Amino acid sequence: MKKLRLLKQLYGEVLIAPVVKAEAVDAGRAISAPGVEQIEKAMDDGWIRLARLSAKEKELARSILTKSRLDEGEAESIALAGSRRLRVIIDDREARAFADVAAARFLGTAAILLQAFIDQHLTFKELEDAVAELSGTIWLAPAVVTEILKAAREAKK
Repeated sequence: MKKLRLLKQLYGEVLIAPVVKAEAVDAGRAISAPGVEQIEKAMDDGWIRLARLSAKEKELARSILTKSRLDEGEAESIALAGSRRLRVIIDDREARAFADVAAARFLGTAAILLQAFIDQHLTFKELEDAVAELSGTIWLAPAVVTEILKAAREAKK
């Protein structure tokens, strides 16, 4: 199931940090990674936009890099979100801690899937399948999976 569209349906417009674009699109294209064409089309359509970091945002990203084990894409994304009062999609625990320090609001991927279900962009079965697929890609605590599905069942009532 292609889920990138959910970001457009939920948020309208998405900013992507330069390093994230380089990693996901440029490097992805070089190895024929699945999904790259979806991101490129979204960028061509204008709902995913490449952000340009200000000097202050670049400085914050460098500071995060020196104080953490995060990669450049995470650091840039946190710096952008904190500076511009945006939400950032983060699943990594350490990245969430740095997002808190940078005053960046964050959401996990599972929470986005739950919101897509609540807003009726996914059926319950599609949500279950998406959470199962996500669990195979990143580590999700069983309690998180249970909580997401429980919240979805309660929202259906």
